[in-house]
Amino acid sequence: MKNITRRIMGLLTISVLAVAGCATHNNTIIKAPLMNVDHELAPGEWGLRKVPEGQYPNMQAAFMDKTGLIKAINRSIKFMQSPSSQKFFPDGPITHSQELASLFDFKYMLRNVQSPAKFQQLIDSRYDVYIAKGYDDRGSVWFTGYYTPILYGSLTETSRYRYPVYKRPKNLVSNPITGQILGERMPGGSYQPYPTREQILQQHLLTGDELVWFSNPLDAYVAEIQGSAKVILTTGQTITIGYAGDNGRTYTGLGELLVKQGKISARRLSLPAIQTYFQMHPKQVERDIMKNHFMAFLKLYNPAHWPLGSLGVKVTAHRSLATDKTINAPPYQSIFPRAALTFVETNAPNTSGIVSPYTGFMLDQDTGGAIRAAGRADMYMGIGPVAQTQAGYELSKGKLYYLFLKPSLTPMGGMPLENQATSGNGNSTAPASQPNASGPIVQPTNPGYFNEMFPGAK
Repeated sequence: MKNITRRIMGLLTISVLAVAGCATHNNTIIKAPLMNVDHELAPGEWGLRKVPEGQYPNMQAAFMDKTGLIKAINRSIKFMQSPSSQKFFPDGPITHSQELASLFDFKYMLRNVQSPAKFQQLIDSRYDVYIAKGYDDRGSVWFTGYYTPILYGSLTETSRYRYPVYKRPKNLVSNPITGQILGERMPGGSYQPYPTREQILQQHLLTGDELVWFSNPLDAYVAEIQGSAKVILTTGQTITIGYAGDNGRTYTGLGELLVKQGKISARRLSLPAIQTYFQMHPKQVERDIMKNHFMAFLKLYNPAHWPLGSLGVKVTAHRSLATDKTINAPPYQSIFPRAALTFVETNAPNTSGIVSPYTGFMLDQDTGGAIRAAGRADMYMGIGPVAQTQAGYELSKGKLYYLFLKPSLTPMGGMPLENQATSGNGNSTAPASQPNASGPIVQPTNPGYFNEMFPGAK
């Protein structure tokens, strides 16, 4: 499984501003003090801190909502069972075996534990919980949303469709292990930084490498920056496109730019507000887009394998999370562990954009191209207009926790083992919720165990 794709967060970036409080349906976001939410960790520093026992958050309400959760856990398991996943778990606080065992164990509890109170009791007694250090080293994380748009486009340039997204350039080189962009290969084997967006477009460096054409520059930009799109062509055919690399340059969000210019108040910053502004000022779109030196490249995807996150498995609406996966110094431990189970406490919008307190379990299955350090996370909202509404209004502060089975309960290799209180037919002969049962509560091996795995996983 190649780690070559990574999710790119949406149009609004909050690296120079943060918003206290929550968005409402009328686009209002209250109390907007300036702060640096992209505070970087020291080289090699891990992004998590262990929570003392007795101070774990209450997860009972989240236990009652299982929609899509087991499907997302299966996708993380699929990644963790690939040999290539081992390289992302060097000697560190959490081992590969421990994380894999945690995923199996947690899924088994979801299927067998009936009481939210008993579920919380099992988490408290059997799991280690870690909290993201956040941008302030006190656990504060800013959550944004991203989605997969449905757009209209053409495979050829026409008088209407004049704004393209581009294929990955042949001379762009990235690290095959980490996916880090190395740049353009030079004679002698060295690399130079890949050209900026402005250089690429003004010098026509990718002419002939257009993938799809759109009718306006903002549609093309949304497809590129969101990292995936479903495109309805002029022929009536539908294609799916997704991330294929980027130029490795620094990302500047349009939201950040418009706030700096005084075009949008930080108190009213949202994706709908950005789109409304550019609809009223269409001549400014291309000029402002050009100021973002970052540029992503796209490719066609098989719909059965799309949309993909950076683990090479499909992301799941409201269950997949994008965080920073930077590996910048020995011991090469990622800031956040790939595929891990997380618990989120923040505010989130419903299908109408109304924001209210939210708690839920998500899987860390993606990488935010505009996300740096331990103070940011991006929640995948799904495909289409409703997901766009939810992504556009997601801009809230909260807490991000990671859950791992205690090392003493982790079986060798992290593979699913039959519980000692489980019969050979896979049916438990003792209550699955018994907290003191010998051995970890993990899913017994049976032929139908992976029947929820998405088709085509490799």
